[in-house]
This record gives sequence, structure tokens and C-alpha cells, in this order.
Amino acid sequence: MENRNKLENIRDVFSIFHDGIILNWNGNEELLQLIIDCEYLAQKIDKSFTSFVIELKNIEKIEFNPWMNPINLPQKTFIKIEDIFQTGLEILSADIENEMVKITCNQHNLNYEYCGGTLLLNCKSLKIFDENKNELTIDEINKICEEYWNETKLKIENSLIEKRTL
Repeated sequence: MENRNKLENIRDVFSIFHDGIILNWNGNEELLQLIIDCEYLAQKIDKSFTSFVIELKNIEKIEFNPWMNPINLPQKTFIKIEDIFQTGLEILSADIENEMVKITCNQHNLNYEYCGGTLLLNCKSLKIFDENKNELTIDEINKICEEYWNETKLKIENSLIEKRTL
């Protein structure tokens, strides 16, 4: 896979899962599985689903730069997977920067001395699975996302129309 295209795919997947939370993980740099809680998209596949699995193969770089809270604490950088994912990270956005995917995250657990940060990631390949372990393409998950937001937009518009007619 061409590097730019690979980075775009990684960015696109994490962008689709914005508002999702990386709840759990399993594996190592060779094969890392992230459990992404994103109920509103998962339920478009099956009403009982709440999450997806993102499988990252051959991680070339992974690092988390937390936003220290309070801000005057010494800055830390996490490079061990168990440190990076020691608590849930809420995905806010994803971009490409310096040949890496930069995933901006919030972190809400007050037991940690940071409130979010940036996750830097680069890997050889990425796969997405639903809770039944069915692989989804980026186009399929993007279509699910677009359907959800189109339905949400329609519900809001209909609600506004109903309020105007009252």
C-alpha cells in the first residue's frame, strides 16, 4: 500500500469513529486490536452492537502526548501500548502530519493527570471488524456513517418542521 494512501486510510477510519472511545486493546506492535465503542454506528449494523474492532498490523510508530492537567505538571510522552491505552481515549479528530496520523483525543477519567492528548500512529495496514468479526471496508463503514448522519439530519429537520406547524 502506498504510504500516502495508507496514511489517508488510517486517518479516514479514525475520523469516521470520531466521538467513539478506545475502550480496550489487545496485542502488541505486530498486531494490535483496539475496541472502539461507537454505539450509534454499531447499531446501524445490528441493534445489539455497541463497538467495532480496529486491527493495526506492523505498527511502525505509536506514541501518546497527553495534555497535562493541571497544565503545570511535567510533560509526559507514552510509547508503551499499555501506557497509551491505560484509560479510555475519546476520538475527536484525525489528521495527517509529518508522515503520521495524528489522532486528537479527550480523556475523562479524573484518576489520571491528563485530560486528553494526541495519539501519533503509523502502521503497515488496518482492518475494521464488527462485533461478529465480519470485516468491513472503509467504504462500507463510511457509508454506514453517512447514512447515520443523513438520518439524523432528516430527524432534526422534521422536528423543526413539526415545531413550526404547532
